[in-house]
Amino acid sequence: MTTSPMSSARLTRIVFAAAALSIAGSACAPRSGPPQVSSGLRAGDTLDVLIADGTVYDGITPTARRVDVGLRGDRVVLLGAVPRGVVVKRRLDASGLIVAPGFIDPHTHAYEGLPRLGLERRKNIGALMQGVTTVVLGADGRGPLDVRRVLDSATALGLGTNTYVMTGFGTVRSRVLGASSAAATPAQIDSMRALIAQAMAEGAYGVGSGLFYAPQSYATTDEVLAVVSAARPFGGVYDTHQRDESSYSIGLFASVQEAIRIGCESGLTTNIGHIKTLGVDVWGKADSVLAIMAAARSRGCRVTADQYPWTASGTGLSAALLPRWAQAGGRDSMLARMADDRQRARMLEEVRENLRRRGGDSTLLLTGGGVSARPYIGKTLRDVALARGLAPDVAAVTLIREGADMSVASFNMIEEDIVRFMRDPFVMTSSDGSDGHPRLFGTYPRKLRHYVLERGVISMARMVEASSAQVARVYGLSDRGELRPGAYADVIVFDPETVRDEATYVEPTRLATGMRWVFVNGVSAVDAGQPTGALAGRALRRR
Repeated sequence: MTTSPMSSARLTRIVFAAAALSIAGSACAPRSGPPQVSSGLRAGDTLDVLIADGTVYDGITPTARRVDVGLRGDRVVLLGAVPRGVVVKRRLDASGLIVAPGFIDPHTHAYEGLPRLGLERRKNIGALMQGVTTVVLGADGRGPLDVRRVLDSATALGLGTNTYVMTGFGTVRSRVLGASSAAATPAQIDSMRALIAQAMAEGAYGVGSGLFYAPQSYATTDEVLAVVSAARPFGGVYDTHQRDESSYSIGLFASVQEAIRIGCESGLTTNIGHIKTLGVDVWGKADSVLAIMAAARSRGCRVTADQYPWTASGTGLSAALLPRWAQAGGRDSMLARMADDRQRARMLEEVRENLRRRGGDSTLLLTGGGVSARPYIGKTLRDVALARGLAPDVAAVTLIREGADMSVASFNMIEEDIVRFMRDPFVMTSSDGSDGHPRLFGTYPRKLRHYVLERGVISMARMVEASSAQVARVYGLSDRGELRPGAYADVIVFDPETVRDEATYVEPTRLATGMRWVFVNGVSAVDAGQPTGALAGRALRRR
C-alpha cells in the first residue's frame, strides 16, 4: 500500500510527537521547533528557484506543511508564501511531491579513495538519485590523516555531493605499527595522538574506528581510548564499526559498552555505525543493545547509532570468516599459516564456527573482487564448494589463498531487530554503501518505500529527520540538514508514488527512481528525474 503525503503527515503527528516528548533536551536526539519563515524578502528581490505547492518536511518540525521553498545562490531564503513583487527566475511545480532537506549519509564508502577517484565516482550519481547530498569520508577507521590535502585536492577536482571527513584510527595505527598485532608502546601512542590532533586541526569532524577489522582489532580498549582522546580539544564524534556485532570475540553487549566508554571518556559523542545484531547467537537482542545505550545517556554520555535497512551486511570473505590471529602481519604471514598443517587445522575450525554464526554457507553471496574472483560472483559459498568438491570451510580458505578474497553479502540479520533499531529515536539512517551491495545505490529509497510508505514502521517526518537534520546535529555540520531560511540549499523533491530502490544483489548499481529534483548548494544535480552531472558539492571542514 502507498500512502499519500497528507496521510503520511497524519501518521507523523502521532508517532513523532510521542518520540519528541520522551527525548526533549538531548542534543543527539530528534527535536521539534516552531515553523521557520523568511521575513527578509521584499518587492524587487529575486529567487533563483521557487519550489511551489509541495508538502514540506523541514527536518525540524514533526508535521508536514504546504509552503513554498525559495532558493537564491547557495542558500534557502524562503519557507512560506512569496511576498508580492518578488521576481522568480524558475518555478518548479511540486504539487503532490515531498520537499525535504538533502539526506546526509554518515556511514558510506562512496568516496573512499578520494582524491584519487575518477570523474564518475566523484559525481556520486548513485547517491544523488537517492536524495543524498552529503556523504562522509572515512568510515570504519579508514579516514585520511592529511585532511587538508585530501579536501583541497577533492575541491579542485570537483565533487557531486558534499563530503566531510572522519580521520581514522585504523589509518593511524597502520601508519605507526603496520599490520602488527603487537601492543602499541607509549612512544607509538604519542605518535598516533599527534597525527590525530593534526587531522582534527585540519578540519576532521571526529575519529572513526573499525575494531572488528585487522589490524585495528589488535588494539586494546585503553590503546584506542588513549589515541582517540587526542581529539578532545576539538570535539566531534567517535564513530565505530564496533569490535563485535555478534559473538566473535568479546560479544555484542561488551562491545557496545566498550564503544560507549571510548566515546564518553574521550569527551566525544559515540556513534555506533550500522548498528545490528549479526548472526544467530544474538538475533532478537536489539532491545538489550538499546537499553545499554539508554543507560549510558542517563549517565551523561552522548550515544547515537546509524543503520541501513537490509538483512544482509557487506564485507570481505576473510573479514567474515578468518580469525584475526590468522591475519596478523599481513598477507604473507597469513599464507604461511595456511601452509602449516597445525595452524591450518585451527584456522578451519574457527572458519566453521564463523559460518555457523552467520547462518551457514548458503547465506554468503559472493559479490565482487579482482579478476580471479569473477567466475564466482553471484554464487553462494555453498555453490562454489559444491562445484569444486570441497567442504565450505576449505572452499573459503582456498578462495582467500588463491587471491579471490571476495566481497560478500552476508544475510545475517532478522527483520524484527531491524525494525526495533529503526524505531529508536537515537538511530539515524546510513547506507554503509560499498561495491557489490545494493545499499550503495538503494538505501534511502528502500527505507522510504518499504518502511515508511508501505509498512508505516516510522513516519515520513522521522525518516527525514533521521536522514538529515539529526545527522547534521550529531556531527556538527553547520547549516545543513534543515529546510529553513539561511540554511544551505541542499534540497530534494521526490514523488512518494514512484520513489523506490531498483538495485538488487544481482544488479547492485541500478539507479533509484522517484527523485524529481535534487539541489546541492543551490545547483541542480538532478533535474526532472535525470542527473545533470553537476559538481556542486563542497568539502566541509569542522571549525
